[in-house]
Amino acid sequence: MRCFTHLLIALPLLAAAQLSAATYYVSNAGNNSNSGLSLPQAFLTLQKGADVAVAGDTVLVADGTYAGFDFRNKNGTGANRVVFQTIGSNALINQSGPIRNDGINIENADYVTVDGFIVNGMPGNGNGVRLVNADFCEVRNCSCDSNAERGIFTGFTDDILIEHNVCTNSVDEHGIYVSNSSDRPIVRFNTCYGNNNTGLHFNGDLSAGGDGIISDAQVYGNLIYENGLAAGINMDGLLNPLIFNNLIFDNHNAQGIALFQQDGAISTQGAKIFNNTIIVPTDGRWGILVRDDAHLNTVIYN
Repeated sequence: MRCFTHLLIALPLLAAAQLSAATYYVSNAGNNSNSGLSLPQAFLTLQKGADVAVAGDTVLVADGTYAGFDFRNKNGTGANRVVFQTIGSNALINQSGPIRNDGINIENADYVTVDGFIVNGMPGNGNGVRLVNADFCEVRNCSCDSNAERGIFTGFTDDILIEHNVCTNSVDEHGIYVSNSSDRPIVRFNTCYGNNNTGLHFNGDLSAGGDGIISDAQVYGNLIYENGLAAGINMDGLLNPLIFNNLIFDNHNAQGIALFQQDGAISTQGAKIFNNTIIVPTDGRWGILVRDDAHLNTVIYN
């Protein structure tokens, strides 16, 4: 009887938790004094949606042109993520958020999903999408073009998933940059081209704190071409990365894939590199560069 009583108590609590999750809407036709709980009652700004969203909530964004948003110091959970998602295919962020120069900034916030945004032309030191101290987050189906620093940037982001994004024409640096001891990142099915520096850059970055090692990265199915410097895929301070089924071509003054140590705590090692297609242009360098101790437990085949 005791177990049955506990079950009767637990079921209403579970139902209440599920009912507490809300779906909010943002539209250029909205108003921040609205409830946000339907499209006719949508908020006007992305930041209003970010301000009210908590674990389990979804913020749906209609097509239109928006200033960016900053979401920080609030967490979702594995079962109740915080989701920012577009309704159509033309939700454009062309102004930075209220705190930083980034279009979307996720900071000190775990279990957050960002899905479907276009983020172009962030100024100064701005990134299209930035995530820092943000574990178990997802960035998917975004397009980031002509941003001052990078398309997508992450730091101290364990278990991040970055997939099906297009990151192009970054003015200073990279298409996608995973940094600062971010363990178990998955970067897959992205397209990076026209960036001033590297298509995909990984850096353990010991000087920023942490152990300076990115462990167990998975990098596959990416299309990387016409980037300007260093490499199609740059790996500094990684342990046991898995790199396969990437198409890498016409990256200028660059390698296809580079394994080395510069800022990371170790030289990248234990890499498994297979089934990639790498085409180096006449002004490029090596298909695969293995420097310092990067040969340790590294295999390259097919």
